[in-house]
Amino acid sequence: MLARSAIVSFCACVAVVVLTSSAEAGVRGSQFPRTAENIHLEMVFNYLEPDPNVESGVVDVVWGSNYATQPAGVYNSTYIPISVDNYTHSVAWYQKRHPDWLEYLCDRTTLAFEFGATNLAPLDFTNLEVQAYQWANWVDGPLAQGFGGIAVDTMNLTNSWQRCGHYDPFGSWVQQYSGALNDARFRHDVLGWEKATYKHVHQYSSTATMQVNVTYEFGEPDNDNLQLMTAADLLLDERGFTNWGVPPARPTPWQWQKIVDVLRQVQSKGLCYMTNGEQSVPTQDISLTDRLWVIANYLLVKNDCTYMYISGSQDYGRLITFPEYSIAIGSARGAMTKTHGVWLRKFSGGLSLVNPYLKDRTVALPAGNYSDVNGNPVGPTVTMPAQSGIVLLKQ
Repeated sequence: MLARSAIVSFCACVAVVVLTSSAEAGVRGSQFPRTAENIHLEMVFNYLEPDPNVESGVVDVVWGSNYATQPAGVYNSTYIPISVDNYTHSVAWYQKRHPDWLEYLCDRTTLAFEFGATNLAPLDFTNLEVQAYQWANWVDGPLAQGFGGIAVDTMNLTNSWQRCGHYDPFGSWVQQYSGALNDARFRHDVLGWEKATYKHVHQYSSTATMQVNVTYEFGEPDNDNLQLMTAADLLLDERGFTNWGVPPARPTPWQWQKIVDVLRQVQSKGLCYMTNGEQSVPTQDISLTDRLWVIANYLLVKNDCTYMYISGSQDYGRLITFPEYSIAIGSARGAMTKTHGVWLRKFSGGLSLVNPYLKDRTVALPAGNYSDVNGNPVGPTVTMPAQSGIVLLKQ
């Protein structure tokens, strides 16, 4: 990062509209809690919480909940991976009963396990029998129990686990993919599964929803990216603005702009959105600076159906809160605006500012008295380090 700084004053410049009011938005996002005021959380799993009532009044949505209808007021979704068994049966069970459902590497011997999890059977999700099995057991069953929707995981355009093919019921090899990371047929099949499952969910119930854990994949076709991100009702972006917590836990300026631009297109389709703030350090060691980077970016892009969460690396399954979640930032007063090197958004209770670039900036604040989230007076200027975010409250 460069250590230079510049004096910046605010003027009417470039405004990016994130708030949407399309007819499509009214349909797709209508099932989820409203988020116009302050900060709203979507908790990632809750399998470590024996009492879901701890979520009451704190969490709006739970991705992959263990509880269908508890507590009241929380929107719960059930977890379903696209490409592996959902902790239902062992690999041996499939080898004995449905060997033609299993997916292999190009050596035709090794199963295409994901994340090194050899206990989760890799399934051929293009098989109509597999799809019917997934829907009956991991979609229809939970929805009948009272879950609001499904939360789809392990869905990517890149053939990261080098899937190649399977054996048919007669033991003959069926080649599906090249095994390479970039494979047009693989992308086509993933998009086909998503479209079919989304249709199935909404045919099951007009109020059921489908969330997808999908991040824009640089290097894959833009149209395929947008299709994968928008064939759903809520987009959970696990990378968020922290690069999954992988150092450097900030997108490059170009990546940041692409993420924001794509998100604008996603929201214009009426989808709700969740930005995940995963960090590389243990949760208790996450700094205020890193927390504010996530929160400030969240406030820049939020509309009336936008959520966030912050945790250490893969520290999912339990309720994690930070003091900043309770700040009275209020509701947005217009769109995010770029002014001489930083992005600003005004709220009824303060300001959100993000400097996603590689230069420090000293910013002249709009008229008014402000304090930081700890109550310390700030202004009339504030210096923003490169790739930083701050939230200021009206005094």
